[in-house]
Amino acid sequence: MGSVWTEGERPRSKAQQMQDLNDLYVFSQVVDHNGFTGAAKALGVARSSICRRVSALEERLGIRLVQRTTRHFAVTDLGKEFHGYCVRMVAEANAAYERAACARGAPSGTIRVSCPPMIGQLVLGPLIPRFVQQNPQVRVAVEATNREVDIGENFDIYIRVRQVPSEDSGLIMRSLGIIQQVLVASRSFLDRHERPASPADISHLATIGYGSVQGPHVWKLVDPNENEVQIRHEPTLIADDMVLVRQAAEGGLGIAQLPLSVCLNEIRMGSLEIVLPDFLAPLCEIQVVFPSRRGMLPAVRSFIDFLGAHSVSEVPERQIKRHTGRGHRENARFWTSREPLTRLLANVQSGTDPRLEIRVA
Repeated sequence: MGSVWTEGERPRSKAQQMQDLNDLYVFSQVVDHNGFTGAAKALGVARSSICRRVSALEERLGIRLVQRTTRHFAVTDLGKEFHGYCVRMVAEANAAYERAACARGAPSGTIRVSCPPMIGQLVLGPLIPRFVQQNPQVRVAVEATNREVDIGENFDIYIRVRQVPSEDSGLIMRSLGIIQQVLVASRSFLDRHERPASPADISHLATIGYGSVQGPHVWKLVDPNENEVQIRHEPTLIADDMVLVRQAAEGGLGIAQLPLSVCLNEIRMGSLEIVLPDFLAPLCEIQVVFPSRRGMLPAVRSFIDFLGAHSVSEVPERQIKRHTGRGHRENARFWTSREPLTRLLANVQSGTDPRLEIRVA
């Protein structure tokens, strides 16, 4: 391992400073195995060597990491905090080695994916053939479901849609793009009824809900003064399929809230019209969630990178505005587009905005 020089004896070289990182690993093992004896057995070295390394580390730091006697071992409060940093350092080092190993191996095997049906149609459907053509040794198994999937189930990745910012700090997530939702209805429906001028007007009109039958059914909007508005409604039709919701809206059944990419064609052709264009819906995000980066198979890592490289956001990062709630909603956090819907649609319809593409067959 090499000698450890105390302050004032001799300047330490960069190589010796790197050896100090080994001491952090040794200390993490001492804590993980609840003492020097357990760490010595795990590492296959003498207990006396472990004791010397930890003592040298404490001397360099100028703090006591552990309290030990012949019969007692305890980690100090500072030692516990220091151990957290050591564990993260070791995890990142292992991840670096694993990433290098993955880069050497050709992607192969089966990738198990869970996602909502609409994500399967809009995102995975166009991309999986291209990915498999580039990686012929890979098979992809997709379960398209609207049920809430536990990340501990037998899936490599789980693709979901969440309003941002999301608070799942315990999950590892990568963004696949931002979604702008809009309220829409058919022109015939709006001609039969007075067009809503405010969110309150919608409560008197028929609506179409997406999701489960159980309520409450609530649409969230942000008014021109940046106040969050909630529209509670009792849908005439409830479905967990966005194509069915879109078709019902086109058929004049009522007002629906849909991602812009799901109804962009229909808005362009005039079969659907945006309701309350001055009220923005909070932005949502398509997220790919996975249990851990450690030990990830090359095929899974390549698939996640491929999805990230080919995803298109409906609202670019520079156009996102972050809000904080007010009044009794002061703890709420939500994002909206800086551009009004009318401007966003004008850019799309004129063909000057390449960010949005029609992805519905």
